[in-house]
Parts: sequence; structure tokens; C-alpha cells
Amino acid sequence: MDAYSTEEEQIEAIKKWWQVNGSNVLIGIGLAILIVVGWQFWQDQKRATGEAASTIYGEVLQAAELAALPQSDAKDDNSAEESSATFTHLVGELKAQHEASEYAVFAALLLAKHHVNADDADKAEEELRWAIDHKSSQGVKLIAQLRLARVLIMKEQYDAALALIDSVDAGAQAPAFAAVKGDVLVRLGKLDAARAAYSKALNANEGNSGINPVVKMKYDNLAVVK
Repeated sequence: MDAYSTEEEQIEAIKKWWQVNGSNVLIGIGLAILIVVGWQFWQDQKRATGEAASTIYGEVLQAAELAALPQSDAKDDNSAEESSATFTHLVGELKAQHEASEYAVFAALLLAKHHVNADDADKAEEELRWAIDHKSSQGVKLIAQLRLARVLIMKEQYDAALALIDSVDAGAQAPAFAAVKGDVLVRLGKLDAARAAYSKALNANEGNSGINPVVKMKYDNLAVVK
């Protein structure tokens, strides 16, 4: 009888506890299910988005290759222009539809290079600034900033190029940034400062990939000029 009474009390206690806490338990279970389902949905969407961006980027690479063909290889007089227009359109589509994707940043860098080759520094600068402003790894961002500094040199905006270079924590790219800084200083007529920048680039690179022969030649030429 005592055991029966104890079981009755246990059952009654469970009922009372469920009346008080049951709704919270159900809500917690529901939230847990929603979190799991939501996470899975987000992962599926992310995967699908990445695949779509990758597909467009593949088309961008093909278009970039065609746009880079010499005019003599074109099938007709308008094919080079059409290839360039297709390339530009695909990059714009990728940037518009997958703005947060690294593929969009890579595409912007490719298009910037295309504009540089076409001697269109303004459009190249636009693409490089887009790449810098949008989601990208630090390494890719440094590449975009380095290329932007070179484009600013093309535009003879030397003060802006120096300001950009000096604002960057270049890390492993320090030799390249120092070399470009030397190029800017040469154009400003500051030859001693330019030689110091080239020296910094050479010294920083010596223990890594070896002496850069182009930078070494620029450094030596300044010694001759002096």
C-alpha cells in the first residue's frame, strides 16, 4: 500500500510539474527543431549560392580569355569588342547576384586587369575599389590594394598612391608595396627616398623568394643617376 501511495504521489508530482513546465519544454523542443532545420536550410542555400557563383565565374574566365585575344585572332572586326562586352556583362552579373562571394571579388580583379590592358585607368580603379570594399580575404584585399596603387600611378595621382601604400599593413606583401612606393617616389623626383624604398623591398625579399631582378635594376639605376 505504501509503494502504491508513493507511485501515486510520484505520478501526481509529474502531472503538476508538467502543468507548470510542459509548455516551456514544448517550446524548447520546437525551438531546437527550428534551429536545426534553419541551419540545414541555410547550409543548403549557401551551398547552392556558392555553386551558382562558381558557374558564373567559370563563364567569366572563358569570356576573359576571349576578350584577351589579340585583334588579329578575331573572327571578324567586331568580335573583340563583343567579347569584351560579354566579359564586362558577366562580371557585372556576378557582382550583382553574388555580391558577398569571393568569386565576385576575383571577377572584379580580372576585369580591372582587362581595363588596365586597355589603358582605361578609371574603370580599372572602379573595379579595384569595389574589390577592396567587398568581402574578401586579407590576402586578396592586399593584392587589390597593390594593383590600385599601380593604377593611381597610371593616373599620375602620386600623392593618393603614397597615401594608400602608407595606410596598408602589407604583411607578406611588404616587399611589393615597398617597390611600388619606390616607383611613386621616382616619379616625384625624390630619388634618395625611392632608393631607400627599393632597398627595403630587396632586403625584405632576400630571405623569402630571393632578390627581385627588376627591383634590383631600378635600385642600381638610381645609384648610377646619383
